[in-house]
Amino acid sequence: MKEKILEMLRASKHYRSGEEISSILHISRSAVWKHIRQLREEGHHIEAVSSKGYLLHAEADVLSEQALWDALGRSGLTGWIKKIDYAPQADSTNQMARVAAGAGAPDHTIFMTAHQQAGRGRRGRSWLTEADLNLTFSLLLRPSITPRDLAPLTLYTGLCVALALNACLNKNVASYRSDQAQTGTKMVAIKWPNDLVATASGKKIGGVLLESMLEENRVDALIMGIGVNLNSKAFPDDLQASATSVLLETEQSMRRLDVLCQILQTLQQYEKHMLNRPFWLSEYRKLCLTLNRPVRVITASGLEQHGQALDIDQDGELVILNELGKKQTVRSGEVSVRGLLGYL
Repeated sequence: MKEKILEMLRASKHYRSGEEISSILHISRSAVWKHIRQLREEGHHIEAVSSKGYLLHAEADVLSEQALWDALGRSGLTGWIKKIDYAPQADSTNQMARVAAGAGAPDHTIFMTAHQQAGRGRRGRSWLTEADLNLTFSLLLRPSITPRDLAPLTLYTGLCVALALNACLNKNVASYRSDQAQTGTKMVAIKWPNDLVATASGKKIGGVLLESMLEENRVDALIMGIGVNLNSKAFPDDLQASATSVLLETEQSMRRLDVLCQILQTLQQYEKHMLNRPFWLSEYRKLCLTLNRPVRVITASGLEQHGQALDIDQDGELVILNELGKKQTVRSGEVSVRGLLGYL
């Protein structure tokens, strides 16, 4: 019954009186209050005003398999997402996905946890997340692609997440540079190849890790691991200069389910264009802050060279003008790129 009350409040921008709720649901006014109290205890911000009724200001940021299905249903995603695998805590959602993919998990399965304890980023770096504050999930796809199609998809996924975050921020964070929100200026951009950065500070706000499972000469499973720092208030000393969160950048907290659904809606929208690189590379270039900046290119062995980032080629690789004045292509799987003056 309390879920029906929550749905009524969710659907209204105005106060709903206890008398109206009790009449529609055929329960007593005292029963309405009891359910309202339970909803508040679960974390929903519900205002109660005498003679006016109840108004839902914000829903609780609580994760569960049922909460996920409910959110997907409200976002029109239940037909696209086939299965949910949720765990309160896990070493890595990508590892959850790999195990499930090997056991035959279907296309468009989500793997999600409230606390990822051993997440990884590119080149084996660790990805730290705080319990119940940030968004970490993986999406398992079984696309009809070959291994040669894989490399640019890291950029594609980063673009989809950046577009989704900007959509969320422009809708929900009116107090953060309201002039930017009104003009559509992008608050989240990309550091090549797939780091999500806050445009105001230039610090990392999220990232993407793609992994694949191959069978003969085809991709049997593609795993999109996505992590976004939403509500972290602080970072370890060694990350303070390079890491940030939506909360720190905007002074607004965001619900993980809201951001999850926006990201999934964007991935759904762009899925048919996944292999059509010309379609989305132009959008990627517009959001890529690495371009037209001086950069350091660092190999796995630690060798370093400087250059100027010029372009992203059709394979998603970075084209730089090196120290000898020659154009050079650097591959995301082989190098790290850093700015000369900081993280960017």
